Amino acid sequence: MKLSDLSPHLLHQFSSEAELVRSVEEISQAFTRERDKLARYLGDPRLVSAYTLFYLSTNVPKLRAVLAWLPPELRTELMACELVDVGAGPGTFTLAWHELGGDRSVMLESSRLMREQATRLLAGLYHKEARFALAAKTQKRLALFGHSLNEMGPEAGLGYVRDCDADYVLLVEPGTKDVFRLALQFRQQLLSAGWQIVFPCLGPGSCPMEHTSDWCHQYVDVRHEVDVERLTQLAHKDRRRQPLTVMLFQRSGEVRGARSDVARLVRVKEETKFSFEWQVCRASDEGLRLSEFQLMKKQFSKSEEKRVALLLSGALVEFETEKELAGATRIRLKPRPDTE
Repeated sequence: MKLSDLSPHLLHQFSSEAELVRSVEEISQAFTRERDKLARYLGDPRLVSAYTLFYLSTNVPKLRAVLAWLPPELRTELMACELVDVGAGPGTFTLAWHELGGDRSVMLESSRLMREQATRLLAGLYHKEARFALAAKTQKRLALFGHSLNEMGPEAGLGYVRDCDADYVLLVEPGTKDVFRLALQFRQQLLSAGWQIVFPCLGPGSCPMEHTSDWCHQYVDVRHEVDVERLTQLAHKDRRRQPLTVMLFQRSGEVRGARSDVARLVRVKEETKFSFEWQVCRASDEGLRLSEFQLMKKQFSKSEEKRVALLLSGALVEFETEKELAGATRIRLKPRPDTE
């Protein structure tokens, strides 16, 4: 999605590229170092517009990358749901949802300016009427927390899940240690209520990082339109390789059996001259556990080696155990690991 597609529908029209860049930098500072100024951001059409222009254009490829991690049949099921965008802001994830083919949506957002901005975008880009209140449920619902659970906290998030009678819950949150701890609390409470976790965990049970200082996150490596890339460079914001905390939950359905030949990459460690070194999460008879994997490079052709080197945290790999070592398991990959 190009900046030029969005600009006509903003609350504020920027007089120059320099004004836009300054506004993006101001927003970033408010979110990272001066959070006491967020209330001012919510009440300023200029800053709401800058937020919309910057994050909507980058959230579209981000959401596409997250959905690409899921099996095709599950993606189809989710895209047929009614989206409930919790803490929607100016509707950046709702717009990303419609851009990727989603149909019905409702945004839960308290800020008047945010709702006004979302209304303009939906009408201008998709000729859709913005909805901000839940109506009678006519289809399955996907509750999406797009960088909002970390603002409201797990308890408030669970309240929204109950209120909207969600069938699926998707978290797309910043990939930081603090946010992971909040997401972990949310995970524990949903599982205690009978929900299943579909992604990233490969089976039921407690998280092996629950009582550690470590955290689980994923990376998305995305590409943007030329004018979006220029804005990110001018604002000194890397929006290509982004760390995320992604979790997908399902309220009901068949309980998945745990497979012993798949693993989720948790950490891509520094490779050696002869091997790739990974930390992974995998399912076992005792539940989920962390393992250290070693892959010898000699098993790959040069092109395969380059492809394996591109795998990021969050990727799913199928493997065969070659040898148990002291402190690690040497493996061979089955054909074509998941590089999405």
